Amino acid sequence: MIIQSISIKNFRSFGNIETTIDLSKISTFVGGNSSGKTAVLQAIQKLFGLTASERTLVKGDFHTSALSQVDSTSERDLYIEVRIDFPELKNTEKLEGKLSIPPFFNHFTINSLNECPYVRMRLVGKWSAGTTPEGEIEQKLYFITVPYGEDVNETTISPVSPHQRSAIQMIYVPAIREPLTQLKNASGTILWRILNSINWPEDMDQQIELEMKSVDALFEKTEGVGEIKNVIGEQWKKYHFEDRYQDANIKFNSTTLDSILKKIEVQFSPTQESSTYTIEKLGDGLRSLFYLSLVSSLLEVEQQITKKPTAALTILAVEEPENHISPHLLGKVVENLKEISEKNNAQVLLTSHSETIIKNVSPEDICHLRIDKKSGQTIAKKIDLPSKESEAYMYIKEAVRAFPEIYFAKLVILGEGDTEEIIIPKLLKVKEISSFESCISIVPLGGRHVNHMWRLLNQLDIPHITLLDLDLERGGGGWGRIKYILQELINNGYDRDEILSNERGNCSTITAQEFEKMHEWGLDKDSLDEMKTWLDRLEEPEYNVFFSGPLDMDFLMLEKFPSAYKEIMKIGPRLPDRSDKPDEYRKKINSSIQATLKNINAIGKTYSEEQHELMVWYNSLFLGRGKPSTHIEALTKISENALLNDCPQVLVRLLERIKLKILM
Repeated sequence: MIIQSISIKNFRSFGNIETTIDLSKISTFVGGNSSGKTAVLQAIQKLFGLTASERTLVKGDFHTSALSQVDSTSERDLYIEVRIDFPELKNTEKLEGKLSIPPFFNHFTINSLNECPYVRMRLVGKWSAGTTPEGEIEQKLYFITVPYGEDVNETTISPVSPHQRSAIQMIYVPAIREPLTQLKNASGTILWRILNSINWPEDMDQQIELEMKSVDALFEKTEGVGEIKNVIGEQWKKYHFEDRYQDANIKFNSTTLDSILKKIEVQFSPTQESSTYTIEKLGDGLRSLFYLSLVSSLLEVEQQITKKPTAALTILAVEEPENHISPHLLGKVVENLKEISEKNNAQVLLTSHSETIIKNVSPEDICHLRIDKKSGQTIAKKIDLPSKESEAYMYIKEAVRAFPEIYFAKLVILGEGDTEEIIIPKLLKVKEISSFESCISIVPLGGRHVNHMWRLLNQLDIPHITLLDLDLERGGGGWGRIKYILQELINNGYDRDEILSNERGNCSTITAQEFEKMHEWGLDKDSLDEMKTWLDRLEEPEYNVFFSGPLDMDFLMLEKFPSAYKEIMKIGPRLPDRSDKPDEYRKKINSSIQATLKNINAIGKTYSEEQHELMVWYNSLFLGRGKPSTHIEALTKISENALLNDCPQVLVRLLERIKLKILM
């Protein structure tokens, strides 16, 4: 049994357009603060919370549009619907459905003869203005007995009884965890559920009272105890004169099961203290861990001891499991939660801001939430992964685990590699753009995989800008790189005819045949002028693709700030004198061109003689030593004013686009 999906309308940050979210055995909701993560958990809690107060709707649960006055409406409606699936029906030999199916058997819905039946359960709420500020609220929980797409009316619904509702129960673990409250034997607490599962003897109170008499007698023998009891009794009679309750006495023991259970506590040992070490003495991190262990204990007790769970399905909703817990322990926490989710009678829901949590959860189980700036409503998106057999599937899974921060970004900058991770943050700082305040993530993924990341970011509606190397005269570079980007934009949903029309300069729309051979286009002056128009077109706000040219970011920075980079090497590359030793000079230049362009036949015909000489340094600085260390050291020699005034123009345009994006 599993909650397969939840549909929400007009609840909290979810607006008047129904939002449906598919769930799994361990669904994880991620996104920025106040994006609707908690609202999803509390929506399910309104159906299956353990206590009446958890299930009761309040005025604040009804969505109010940011564009309307809070008190302008006299009535508001909401609904929360879940679809309950029964995968255990596919395996009748194990009889796993003997507990989960009976409460819902009469309310099954089926789409076709070849599909398993399911159950639709909907909570409907209505708020009306009344004589009090909270107004009047009506809420009803009922089954919908027709498949999706058919009309829902009075003839296709039936009420959900308390017994049927209680077949599904939700344990909500809040972000601020107080395990001490859960260790009290009060209705609804975890401890209460654990102890309630024990089959206590009917005469337990009598047995306790009998056994405790010897303890009470021991206290009576202690000198001074009798005198205190007499004084308390005599003083009481001075104030109370009725026959009832006229005797006041001290009892040093609990004589009923209930009184003993109320005093239960957990003690930890060994410790460095002589006194007992109880839960209130633990730090926040250990308290949080112990709270989670209590939940695990409950589910284990129900499965191993009682052999009959109190609910057909227990939903464990954990808000921000990372709170107060060190990162290296989070992997173990997620592992334990996964084990819980694998139980037949359990399902786990998580919310998180932690990159560590995301790394340990499969992308299929992640739902990304964000607030739409225009409507102020929650938008929920899940990743539609390619087929498991494809390269894209593995790449996206690994990319998400390597760079989980993209889920929390308001803008993602996709770059080629380590160089962009160093240069771009420095330029943002100089331009007084805070990557932290603006929630900018810089993700180095390599140009050949950028198509997969575009697909992911487009699915999640996360704005992004791409900065790639032009790699002119390198294999696959230049026209080949432009063709690749145009093709991947088309693959990501851009109109083919629109994107292949380029009215800049003397260019015009290219045919499909011309596009197929674009990578073979020449590199003469006219062709390079035409390439410039395509590069300008791809920089347009519709596409946001920039190129570090003519080669890459490393060469671009070396060309703009040659002195700073050359100063790094105490003994730089030796370049023979061009006049005195022209043959040695040309040999050195040619070998550097071939190494830089990664082609033994390269001649660097599109590069100037000054750029040829810089390739000698390029080889020593970036191919002969680490790129990150080279850039870090060089940036310490470049003043902020120099970076501002001499910044490569493509990066100036990139920074302006970043500023525009974060203001949108």
